[in-house]
Amino acid sequence: MSIECTVIKEIDYYIESIELLFRIINKNSYQNLKMDILKRTDESKHKKICYQLDKLSIIQDDIEKHTDLNDPQIMYYFSPFLSDNLCIAKILYQWKRHSTFSGSKDEIKSYIVESMDSIKNDDTLELSFDDLDLKTSVFENNQKACFTDRINNLECDPGQKWKLLELIEHSGKHLDNLYKILDQTVAALEKHEETLVELKGEATAYWVDYFEQHNFHKLMNSFYNIKEDSYPSRPTFIRTRIMACNRVIFYGNDENAGDYHLLDVGILFDCNFKVSKRRLSNQELSNGLKLLSDPSKFEILRFIRNNKAYGQEIAAELKLTTATISHHMNTLMKLGLINIEKSDNKVYYQMNKEAVNYLLEVTKRKLLED
Repeated sequence: MSIECTVIKEIDYYIESIELLFRIINKNSYQNLKMDILKRTDESKHKKICYQLDKLSIIQDDIEKHTDLNDPQIMYYFSPFLSDNLCIAKILYQWKRHSTFSGSKDEIKSYIVESMDSIKNDDTLELSFDDLDLKTSVFENNQKACFTDRINNLECDPGQKWKLLELIEHSGKHLDNLYKILDQTVAALEKHEETLVELKGEATAYWVDYFEQHNFHKLMNSFYNIKEDSYPSRPTFIRTRIMACNRVIFYGNDENAGDYHLLDVGILFDCNFKVSKRRLSNQELSNGLKLLSDPSKFEILRFIRNNKAYGQEIAAELKLTTATISHHMNTLMKLGLINIEKSDNKVYYQMNKEAVNYLLEVTKRKLLED
């Protein structure tokens, strides 16, 4: 069954502003990114990469001039929180990033507050973090826990737990504070609208043309080694991201929730992006090793290292819920550590030994040989 794909053409200035401010506060310059990417790509792509990142660098320098880097509110919302890619602002706004919801600022605020309240009030949801998000999954064995206990069970220090508890409890107040910062950045960013429209327009046109000739199954096969027709067939939205130009993020792998998929693709990428083949950065290596160090993910990979298995089968063997298995598979998929295929109306998973071996070999080379 073919999946309906829609490429979103509008620029979300608030999401782009959050990413840009995070880069500015944490001194992640596009010039440094350019030098790193040029080392890892074919020379045939260098001219385009330099053009795009030089444009973003000009924007970054200009926005930095309009940003008070000593403002305690800005530092609070945009300093790293738990990982090098995460901050309070991203956690607060992630429910907007995870959806296609659109509307006025007040409507978006209500949507985010409702999403935060659902996390606070649903005692069946276990909380965890990955490199980019606050994650939720259904507790194993039908467990339940109150909100404060679920926060307390997170693997972070007490100060971080308190910040997160306070953020969720008072999300409306924090959104008001965040919007005061973002409104100024958006106003400055809109002065570069011509450049932003050009960069996004070119990337958007590429994906519109791609989906006129290919389907989403083919793209998922190219990106994540998922065999065609092996993925849940739901309407899918593709968003090209400008400031997060070097990142591909897929939302919606949970087969038990949601009625659409959402794929964010940085403007530097085309259909040849492949998780298991591209050169891994130090941060990506660290993320991969974190996955392998998680006991549940480690046992899942061991169980499917030689034979494929479907979700319920893995859940029964490891005494986990199918929702938890789906959550783990989503994370493993994003680093290309599993292959997925459909057979007899079941979705089967198997370790991608090539990708796991590559992760370990690169780690060994970085630590012992470079």
